[in-house]
Amino acid sequence: MIETAAKLLDVKTDELSAFVKYDPYNPTNLVDGFICRRSDHRYGALVIVKINDWECQQIIYATPKLHYPFDKVGTYKWPDCQQIEYYTKLDGTNILAYRYEYKNDVCLSYKTRLTPFLQDQTFGMFGSMWNEYTSSHPEILDVIYANPRHNLSFELYGSRNPITILYDEPLCVKLLFGVEREYGSVCPPSLLYHSEGLIPECYTMDGDHNDLTARYNRYREHMSLRNKDSLTIEGMVMYADIGEPSWMMFKCKPEEIEKIHLAASGSIPRLALFNTAMNTFESSDAPLIRDFLELLKEEYPENLITKSMLKIEKIWKEALDHAEFVKQVNDVWILAKKEGLDVTKDKNETMRFMARHFDKNIMRRVGSVILKQVGRDRNSIGRVAAL
Repeated sequence: MIETAAKLLDVKTDELSAFVKYDPYNPTNLVDGFICRRSDHRYGALVIVKINDWECQQIIYATPKLHYPFDKVGTYKWPDCQQIEYYTKLDGTNILAYRYEYKNDVCLSYKTRLTPFLQDQTFGMFGSMWNEYTSSHPEILDVIYANPRHNLSFELYGSRNPITILYDEPLCVKLLFGVEREYGSVCPPSLLYHSEGLIPECYTMDGDHNDLTARYNRYREHMSLRNKDSLTIEGMVMYADIGEPSWMMFKCKPEEIEKIHLAASGSIPRLALFNTAMNTFESSDAPLIRDFLELLKEEYPENLITKSMLKIEKIWKEALDHAEFVKQVNDVWILAKKEGLDVTKDKNETMRFMARHFDKNIMRRVGSVILKQVGRDRNSIGRVAAL
C-alpha cells in the first residue's frame, strides 16, 4: 500500500506516515491511509486507500509548505508575476477543511498540518476550539459549501491558542487560501467566495519584477515598526499570479521574527526551537522528542540540528513541562467555569478557586496562563500573586 501511495504523490516511502483513524466528523468512517511530510506543495497531503471495507485511492491536497523568495545566501529569486497580493500572516493553528469520497457520499472533515483529522490533543484543545468558534459563526460553514472545488485553509488563532504573537481576541478564524481538490493548485482568498471580515488584512499591488525586492523589504520595515514595542504581527504571505492555475506563495517576515526562525548565526535560535516544540503538540497526542526532531528537519540541515542537540534536548523538556502545566491549569479552569466563575468578570474569585489546587508560589504563573488566554490586560497578571 505504501508503495502505491508514494507513487501517487511521487515521493519516497520514508516521506509517508501511515494512519488508521476514525473521522470525528464522520464517526462511522474508519479511514486507512498515509500522510506526506515532503516540504513542498505535498506537505500534509493525505492518500486515503481504504474507508471501512471500501478500498479506494484518493489524494487530499492540504496546506503547502511556505518558503522565502530568497536562498540561503540571501539571493532573491522571483518568478515572472502578473499580479501580487499580500495578506497578514497569522500565528496560530492551521486547519484545513477538506472533502473525501466514500462510496456515493462526499464527506466533509478537517485536519491540522500533520494529522489526518482535527481533534483535541493532550496538550491542545484544537478540535474543541474549532467546533466552539464555528458553531457560533455559521458563515464559515457557508463559505466551505460555497467553494466545493477547493479545500480551504484556515487559521485558528487568538490568546487561547498562543504561539509567538499575543492577540487581544481570545479566539478567531480567518480564511487563508484555497487548494484545488483535484490538482492541488493554490489561489488567494480574493478568488474564493468569502464573507465580510473572514479573510486577513490585504495589501494589493501590480506585479513588477524589478520592484518586487524593494517592495518586499519595505513591507518588512513597516512590520518591524509595528513590532517596535511588542510583537504584534508575525509577517505577511504574498501570492504571486504567475499565469498558471496555481499561484505561488512566499512568506515575508520582519527582521525580528525572521531571526527567530532562521539560523544565520550557526545555531538554531532558542525561541525558534521552543515554538517548533510547541507546534509538535498539534500533531500528536503523546509527542516524543523524535517528533520534535522531524519538524526541525523540515527547516534546518542535519549538521545544524546535530550541533544544537544539547539545546534541543533542554528546550524539549522545557516545552513539555510548559505544555503539561498549561493542561493542568486548563483542567482546573474548566472546573471553575462549571462552578459559574468567569475570570473576565470576577477575577479574584476565580483565582481563589484556582489557588485551592495549586501552591501559592506558582499562582502568578497560573494567573499568567489564564489571563493571556482570555486576552486580558497583561499588566494585571502581576497582581494575581497577591491573591
